[in-house]
Amino acid sequence: MTGERKWRLAALAVCTFAAAASLSTPTRAATYYVDPNYTGTNGAPYENYTAAYNSVDAALGSSGVPSGASASSPNMIYFAPGVYNTAASTGTSLSYSKNNVDLIGLDGNANDVVITSTLDSDYNPGSGAIGTSGSATLQLKGNNVTAENITFANSTDTPYIANDVKVAVTPTGSYTGNAQTTNAPAVALLLQGDEQAFQNCNFLGYQDTLYTKGGRTYFNDCTVSGDVDFIFANGTDVFNNSTINLDGDHSGGDITAASTDKRTSNGLVFLNSVVTGNSVHGNPVIDPMNAANDNGPAAGSMYLGRPWGWEQAGGDSSAVFINTEMTPAINSAGWLAWNSNETTANTKNNGNPGEDSRFAEFNSMDLSGNPLDTSGRVSWSHQLTDSQAADYTVPNLFADSPDTWYGLGYSGSADPTSPDYSWPAFWGPRNQENDANNVNVVGNPTSYSDPSWTVAGNWDPVAQLALVPEPATLSVLGAGAMGCLLRRRRAGKMTR
Repeated sequence: MTGERKWRLAALAVCTFAAAASLSTPTRAATYYVDPNYTGTNGAPYENYTAAYNSVDAALGSSGVPSGASASSPNMIYFAPGVYNTAASTGTSLSYSKNNVDLIGLDGNANDVVITSTLDSDYNPGSGAIGTSGSATLQLKGNNVTAENITFANSTDTPYIANDVKVAVTPTGSYTGNAQTTNAPAVALLLQGDEQAFQNCNFLGYQDTLYTKGGRTYFNDCTVSGDVDFIFANGTDVFNNSTINLDGDHSGGDITAASTDKRTSNGLVFLNSVVTGNSVHGNPVIDPMNAANDNGPAAGSMYLGRPWGWEQAGGDSSAVFINTEMTPAINSAGWLAWNSNETTANTKNNGNPGEDSRFAEFNSMDLSGNPLDTSGRVSWSHQLTDSQAADYTVPNLFADSPDTWYGLGYSGSADPTSPDYSWPAFWGPRNQENDANNVNVVGNPTSYSDPSWTVAGNWDPVAQLALVPEPATLSVLGAGAMGCLLRRRRAGKMTR
């Protein structure tokens, strides 16, 4: 008998004993239950739960689950297996701003709990297009939010085909029969809080899958799939031991579109992860009509990122890949300029994309673990040294301390005589002017001396994830039946 088999039998015995003893759910926090098959009153007590709901809209709506007592005592929301369409009743993006909350898929398999929609940025409900933020299946805006064992998706960009034409889809998920000639930004999850941690979660979409709009976020053992700018914006986000998949429906796409501002030293950081190029053809969530490219991206057709910060006030895009295996779909140049204007002589960055991007790699490998030849990378990207890469640890990246360079960003500390440098000095000269709405951000504003995190202080996301009960004794459907959530941590490093 294997060790894992013994562990599972032991865990089953614990659950059986707990059921026989009629033990209650943990008393350290309130617990909530979401199940599309629940037929009771939304918000009413249910078995051993504080309350139950029949939809994610009800649970995360204005009358739904409140903020938890504290970061160390979060409210826990357990999702039964099922597909939840957040826009089915309202046709709008679902926004949830409560703090100190855990979202947990009950059976431990992220594929079994799917939170999705078919919103896209071009959808016009009669008052104008809803835009990128409005296309989000879900917006999590609270602090100290944790999610495990859940798939967050947006399927609207699927090239739906019926009778040999592309067919538009309404926010409720029905086919309108109208021609849809282009794909549009469609966000699976928008994050706009601080200290948000995800483990064993999937993020599925095409263009603009994951929108990290400020704050600090940690992803461990997660999968993100898309094809154009699908991890983007100005958050400080670490992806550890995760899979980044280029689904290949759009050739010439890229993984990241960071808009990191000058005050923040780190934007998107990938540690010990893998970049794959697997088709999502036939995926029941985002390609139900089998219309996606079934071959995945062609060799050399995709890129690691491009600097959206070029178009943002104070933008200075940051994306770093460390100890990452990469599919042959990644072009030998590695990185793209945002557009042709960025590479022409002008007053903003002298035609050098390196002045508004901080792009770097260390120990990039092929999918077999062999070192990649990075000699063809664009000249304005960086290959980090051993000592530089050694600083990229989870504690350092999420520190908010004046004694470190993490979070100081565009401080001019590398050369006190020139404000044109970002510390550490290996990033080199920076772009002093970023245009947005005809307004220039010039030099090093005093407000850029430190990031304005919503929650002050250093953050340990590993400790936050450890607060999720393992195993936990939970109520499940049935007259007084008791069960057990057995959350199996996937093997992988948690700190580098």
